[in-house]
Amino acid sequence: MDCMNCGKPMIQGEFRMEQHSTDKGIYYAYPMAAWYQDGIKYCETPQRSAFGFYCPDCGVLAGVFRYTKPVNFFGTFNADLDDTVDVLPMKQCPECEQRFDIDYPRCPYCGYVFESI
Repeated sequence: MDCMNCGKPMIQGEFRMEQHSTDKGIYYAYPMAAWYQDGIKYCETPQRSAFGFYCPDCGVLAGVFRYTKPVNFFGTFNADLDDTVDVLPMKQCPECEQRFDIDYPRCPYCGYVFESI
């Protein structure tokens, strides 16, 4: 494989993720490789090592990670979503006439308690 930066041949090897913690055992830190585009994370993998390439001329390091887990919409799936899908039905308080989600057992504005039958 040729380097995407300088065009010279890259060395094939193993790409490893390493986590260095300074907390001396207070918490367990684990490596996680993640891929971002324009600040949005699209996939991640808990793999600790992967097939990789290194360019000794310019220092480019490239890893090939299999078994990634998508965490966001990407490409053709990045479409405008219908935000009304997850909206709960509304109900109106008979005391203060405010509208709010139907799952409230009492009015969040005046405290009116809805009795169940």
